[in-house]
Amino acid sequence: MQGGIQIDKIEGMIGNIQQLLQARPFVPFYVLTSGGNRYRVGSAEHADINPRGSQIVIWFDDESSVTLSGLHIVGIEKEAPQAV
Repeated sequence: MQGGIQIDKIEGMIGNIQQLLQARPFVPFYVLTSGGNRYRVGSAEHADINPRGSQIVIWFDDESSVTLSGLHIVGIEKEAPQAV
């Protein structure tokens, strides 16, 4: 039974990321991991979800990237709006 709960959590978190990537207007956000890392997604083009919905790839402006397993994504933070 616990395996089902864990899969539901992964699918929910990946689904939330997918919604943020498709939102218009796009709002930058951070993906938080179980290791304490925080990765910024600055635009919808900076991230993608694999076809199985179990991993996310985040690309950085220096052309490097990180691939995160849904198992290690523990949170999402929307970036605070910039003051005009």
